[in-house]
Amino acid sequence: MPFYRQFLLKPVKHGWLKQLTVNQSKYSVMMRKLHKSMFKKVIMTLLVMGLAYALYPNFIKNPNAEASDNIVIGTPTNEELSILETASDLLTPYNYLNKQSLTANRLMQVTSNMALPSQYNDVFITWESSHDIVTIEDNISDFVVASPQGSLTIHVYQAIVASTPSIFQGAQKFELTATFNYHDVQLIKTYVGAVVPVMPDDFLGGVLFTAIRYASLFIEGVLTTLGLSLSGTIIGFALALVLVGLRLQKPTLRDKKITGLLKKVGSGFSKGYITIFRGTPMIVQASFFWYGLGLFNDALLCGLFVVSVNTAAYIAEILRGSIQSIDKGQTEAARSLGLTSIQTMRHIIFPQAIKNSMPAIGNEFVINIKDTAVLSVIGIFELFNQTTKIAGIHYRQLEAYLVVAIIYLVLTYSITWLLQRVEKKLDLQVIELPSSN
Repeated sequence: MPFYRQFLLKPVKHGWLKQLTVNQSKYSVMMRKLHKSMFKKVIMTLLVMGLAYALYPNFIKNPNAEASDNIVIGTPTNEELSILETASDLLTPYNYLNKQSLTANRLMQVTSNMALPSQYNDVFITWESSHDIVTIEDNISDFVVASPQGSLTIHVYQAIVASTPSIFQGAQKFELTATFNYHDVQLIKTYVGAVVPVMPDDFLGGVLFTAIRYASLFIEGVLTTLGLSLSGTIIGFALALVLVGLRLQKPTLRDKKITGLLKKVGSGFSKGYITIFRGTPMIVQASFFWYGLGLFNDALLCGLFVVSVNTAAYIAEILRGSIQSIDKGQTEAARSLGLTSIQTMRHIIFPQAIKNSMPAIGNEFVINIKDTAVLSVIGIFELFNQTTKIAGIHYRQLEAYLVVAIIYLVLTYSITWLLQRVEKKLDLQVIELPSSN
């Protein structure tokens, strides 16, 4: 144990040394508990969240429907095969109501009847359904679709959706098998789709539908948001320790010329860094690093970088204010005992400053949870961006954004409650030491 710590733990009668002794004993206990308990919990939380985020896509998937490989029956010539493949590539089912073409993704979100083309130029098509939930009529009817040349009338079979499943039944998959006939050659192609529940017309029903139907997307967004905000706050805190150390450097008469110059440069760099990142919005910073400089190939990594450097600027100012609020007499007492500036900051000032800053740092974490929503501008599917995608599926904005507002409220309230519990555990009672009298 260093000599100055042995000295600090001894009972003394001088008031300022006694106060220093009390603080040293109190915050030594606090830091030991913080290192042994909270650090382990934070690491375990990060590991669990990272593992869940890595494994999550393997459990809950949102697959895109893709047609199976073509099966050719017969011995076609190159020309016949080309005609059949062209027809199979260009042909697509349609929504019977809004006449919208059903791409692979839309075919996985069927809620109403479909129109299945019966002919493409000289190629004739027949259809079969693998599930009773979709039945195909035998009659051929006319169907008007939009084309670059204007309205176009085609002949189609109508595929009837017998019923839509309830929200608790989930999506009901089906397969449509199209047989393309040209001369004596056939080409068979299978389309995979799903009939999905329909959002109720009433508001409360729509809210419940949105929360249950898209729970997987909301959970994925929550994991991304928490991962970015928590990791960014931790990294930002580490950077802030460096920044505040540079920020507080002041040249003295005893410093050599090069040492004084380095202190000025370090302090100036810290001031400039804090001014820039506190004075510009996070959405501008994200766009600057992602679209402007193009430094990152991964949007998630860019988002983590932006949250970290932005948080570092704010926490550095929080720590600076906390350090400056500590009685200068403690620094003078430590220096009189032979401690260097670094030792004084490490063993006397920083433990108290960090403890006093815990509420503000926790508040910065809560702010980061909400501010990560701006990272949707660079394509990160955090909670807000996932909600925007959900709202665009049904064109029901209010229900989707009400659900995400509740999720944000639950997240911030829960984390605030946890941080308050941590603060109470760290709020240790002052140990009264007897004087030497």
